[in-house]
Amino acid sequence: MEIRKSLGLRADDALHGSELAAQMRATVWNETDVRGLPEIDLKQLTVLDGQSWSAFTLRIGTRHLVLYNSSQTPPRVNSVIMHELAHIALGHELHSASLSDDGHLIPSNYNQDQEDEADWLGGTLLLPRPTLLRIRRERLSDGEAMTKFQASEEMLKWRFRMTGVDHQLRVR
Repeated sequence: MEIRKSLGLRADDALHGSELAAQMRATVWNETDVRGLPEIDLKQLTVLDGQSWSAFTLRIGTRHLVLYNSSQTPPRVNSVIMHELAHIALGHELHSASLSDDGHLIPSNYNQDQEDEADWLGGTLLLPRPTLLRIRRERLSDGEAMTKFQASEEMLKWRFRMTGVDHQLRVR
């Protein structure tokens, strides 16, 4: 909640990854922001392999660059940016990054514990319990909630499941 307070947000306000990235001094780009990237590579990243990646983070000196796939929906983009920012906030480091034989960058993944931690923190930042309660109180459909809070369908369902909010509301 401290992160939300530092941005002047209430516990149930929408949080956009760009706001948090600015506070964290992280740069957020999509593939079109990469200067000199050939059109054939852009097509590969967004059309041919558009579903094979969502985002990744690189550390350049003391700064972080989050690169996201712009071919995905805005709620999905915000969810994956929040996940990547959670990695940064938690101080996670990539094991390594390498270049393929033909010169392509191959970022490694975080280990599974770090991925789980980033899922949890990213989800909590994006959809904290007060937000989930607000969604139910206002009787928002999943689609309306996804749009209003810029969270992917997967993230929305996961947060409801992991917090037990729906179960707790039924019990009362």
